[in-house]
Amino acid sequence: MTYGSAKNAPQGGATPRAYLPAMDGLRGLAAVMVVTIHLAGWTGVAFDPQGKGLLATVVNRFGVSVYIFFVISGYLLFRPFAAAALEGREAPGMKAYYWHRFLRIYPAFWALILLSALFVHRSLTEEPARLLRVLALQHTFVAGDFPHTPEWPWSTFSQTWSLSTEISFYLLLPLLAALFRGLLGGGRGLGPALAGFALLEAVNVAWWIGIWSNADTAVHPTRWWWLPGYIGFFAAGMALATVSVYVKRQADGPPALVRFVVRRPWLCWAAALAAYVVISTPLAGGHMEPPTPRTALVEHFGYLVVSVGLALPLALAPGSGPERLLSTRVMTWLGRISYGIFLWHMFVMAAALRLSGWDWGEPGMKGFLLLLPVTAAGTVLLGWLSYVLVERPLRRRFRARVRPSDPAGHVTAARANDGRGAQKAGM
Repeated sequence: MTYGSAKNAPQGGATPRAYLPAMDGLRGLAAVMVVTIHLAGWTGVAFDPQGKGLLATVVNRFGVSVYIFFVISGYLLFRPFAAAALEGREAPGMKAYYWHRFLRIYPAFWALILLSALFVHRSLTEEPARLLRVLALQHTFVAGDFPHTPEWPWSTFSQTWSLSTEISFYLLLPLLAALFRGLLGGGRGLGPALAGFALLEAVNVAWWIGIWSNADTAVHPTRWWWLPGYIGFFAAGMALATVSVYVKRQADGPPALVRFVVRRPWLCWAAALAAYVVISTPLAGGHMEPPTPRTALVEHFGYLVVSVGLALPLALAPGSGPERLLSTRVMTWLGRISYGIFLWHMFVMAAALRLSGWDWGEPGMKGFLLLLPVTAAGTVLLGWLSYVLVERPLRRRFRARVRPSDPAGHVTAARANDGRGAQKAGM
């Protein structure tokens, strides 16, 4: 795809078959944030009990990276379904869709669990039922599936709770796509579909209100990780995908919101920054304090504004400053290996802490500054190896051939072979 200036792309949006390097760049940025927040937490920097540390203030909401991943997944995975619905074509085949999702997620994850079971969490091999839950990515539903020992008090895969949430969304998406196909067809415009996305967001909000209004929440902590608590972020990505496809089909120009994003893309990022500042204040509660319904809602909507605000100009304003910034070689390369970064960074951190002799929360700022380059280098190396030895070869070898009638989001074999054409979704 050729990117011109925002002025040369008045309609906004991306063509249905376009590979969006900036979305990979955004994924790379989110992966860096994930590594930073976890290392800051493990060294005790992010969870400054006095709340006075500058670094704690800056990074203690880097957990928004997970929500960025969810928005990206909703956008990239729903875009082919939205294009098919709006153009009256057959939807992508479910068999190919599920097979692609399996190849994307499970093999590399199994490599992490295998090495973790062999070298760190050996107790996994002693309980087949627990190991099976973990391998199936259903471990967030059962307490105690993140094993700890005196020698290894750090889990090497507890961050993969979000993969369980992603898997739930992957399974549900074809059903949601079928429902939204009816809302998008027949020349109904965007109104009915956007109302449907808003309903999913309402489910998300109601879920959190119910969680934090319930006195026995602590008895069932895994409710925090279930899909209803995050469906609004996936829905936001789905809505963004629908709008980006819809505006390409309008002869009379895009809606006012799209024109605004095209003309003022940096304001979207400014809104994201402002929302991040808000959720870094007591308005969203303390990082180490149980949320109340009010602070949980402030946090939720703040995360929503940050994640959507960052993605808006990438999807609707080709050639804009934010889009160009995240389309650089370094950012897109980090995005390409971001799944490996996400998988392996806690394994690297656990090994680094074990070798250093520090305990969880003990290193402080000095330890954070010393471990950051080591962790970053080791994580990027393992992330790259995961990509070139597991992810890319398996997709090349076993990826199902896409039917010619399948819409975008599925790329040609020639582009997929070099790793750049496969717009990878999920995290």
